Amino acid sequence: MRLHGALAPRRRAPRPRGPLARLRLPERPPRPCRRGSPHRPRRPGPPRLPGRAERPGSAPGLLRFSARPLRHVAPAPRGPARAGLVGRLPRFERRPVRVGLLTTSFPQRRGDPCGVFVHGFAKALASRGHEVEVLAPEPATGVVPTFTDVSVEWVPYLRPRHLQRTFYGAGVPDNLRRQPGAWLGLAPFTVQLTRTAKRRAPRWDALVSHWALPSALAAAAARGPRPHLAVFHSADLFLLERLPLRQQLAQKIAAGTSSLLFVSPDHRARFLKLLPALARSEAAGRAHVCPMGVDPPGPGTEGRRALRKRLGFDRFTILSLGRLVPIKGLDQAIRAVAGQDAELVLAGEGPEQGALASLGRKTGARVRFVGLVSGDEKTDYLAAADAFVLPSRPEPNGRDEGVPTALLEALAAGLPVVASRTGGIPSIIEDEDNGLLVAPGDATALAEALRRLAADRNLRRRLARRGAKVGALYTWPELAPNLEALLRE
Repeated sequence: MRLHGALAPRRRAPRPRGPLARLRLPERPPRPCRRGSPHRPRRPGPPRLPGRAERPGSAPGLLRFSARPLRHVAPAPRGPARAGLVGRLPRFERRPVRVGLLTTSFPQRRGDPCGVFVHGFAKALASRGHEVEVLAPEPATGVVPTFTDVSVEWVPYLRPRHLQRTFYGAGVPDNLRRQPGAWLGLAPFTVQLTRTAKRRAPRWDALVSHWALPSALAAAAARGPRPHLAVFHSADLFLLERLPLRQQLAQKIAAGTSSLLFVSPDHRARFLKLLPALARSEAAGRAHVCPMGVDPPGPGTEGRRALRKRLGFDRFTILSLGRLVPIKGLDQAIRAVAGQDAELVLAGEGPEQGALASLGRKTGARVRFVGLVSGDEKTDYLAAADAFVLPSRPEPNGRDEGVPTALLEALAAGLPVVASRTGGIPSIIEDEDNGLLVAPGDATALAEALRRLAADRNLRRRLARRGAKVGALYTWPELAPNLEALLRE
């Protein structure tokens, strides 16, 4: 007598052997542990995004826009959830790629702030083992520099060379407003950049363009089947919104990219608003938001007390980093410091330096101009200062800030920040949490915020501690894996 019936063996479906099978990821991870093991892995679920309730130090208000849940670009939390934000790439895709990077700004010398975050972007990809070749406008004067971490080809666009004044300096918008001859270089540079990109593209695996006008248009013409990541900043979006054929140009840019990256949620919304409904819904799924990164803060060359003595900081010292241009609103900082027992240190260069110095003498404010600082010198100033101020304001023509990298550097260095509620700044700073926000152009509110910081050491420590956690999320080593993932799309 047979206790068990003869059951037909269960047939397993044949496993596909084609290339698509190799692309498919397993639905669940292997289970190396036996049932009941305390180290049994958890069943995978949807990636956990860093929210304010879960992560007290996460960046407040930073939105992660994507219709596909595994394509978020914002900084990932530390630990196992990090890989879930961008999706795990198959191992065979983790190979070095050759990246062509098109830009309208790049450092011309060591410590040059022009396009410093573009250089940081290129170095971040190079640190992941990729080969990066940069195409940038040739400077008007001087010997073009060479870099050891990336390859740079300087693109000439006007002759004689001294006529090349469209880029660098105070930036394209200010150059065009102050120098009528700067308009001469716009069309020739677009043509030359496109020609050079087409010539170099056969050896590239992917393209990145900084400043959509004209870099994204040139990259779209040269890309072929390659991925193309277009990175928008405030100046190019401002110019695009005011061109007669802005809708057609926005459609052309969106159609010529595989991914779009914006430095603030507001910039993303403004670009998508330029597109017609169908194109907007298609582009929204591959439009991401993430500020440009900064280098991790290093220790000062001396102890803080010795640094302050060497730099001559003998009272409450407020630091500002950046170009001396109207959009930075530094005249409001000078008015706010007037009458206080504090000193404002302006580290940077620009066309407004004379007017700001005159205003300082007129108001009696203690203002010190230290010029351009970089490297260890910048680190020392950040370590020795008591607070950081960023009183940016929209210009009369409507142009506003993105997310200044100086703000992220100050946060990462542990400085309490007072900034204006404009542009992309509120996407990083949450008032009374990791900084203080005031209305743009309100010198009275700015002065009151600075007085609060000077009088309340506990407030400074709390803002510095919370701000440092946010700043650490936007260093290039943290952002590089997510930027790399966008080049795989």
